[in-house]
Amino acid sequence: MIELRADQPKWRQVAGILRQRIESGEYRPGVPLPSETAIGQEFGIARGTARKIIAALREEGLIYTVPQIGSFVGSGPEDA
Repeated sequence: MIELRADQPKWRQVAGILRQRIESGEYRPGVPLPSETAIGQEFGIARGTARKIIAALREEGLIYTVPQIGSFVGSGPEDA
């Protein structure tokens, strides 16, 4: 589990880490993003917080979500 700082909201810190992984190519276009549960376990956060992070990354255009399937790196299903 990655330790998060207390001086900044956890969701912002985790969103920043995931954004960095996307921008660095660690998470490649078309590849599924870890699930809300997996994000929660890795960072020690609640599933609802993970959901907020995914929504923020989606709003930034870094990921897209396919209902009932998951979230993927890229700007839309055409990237998959």
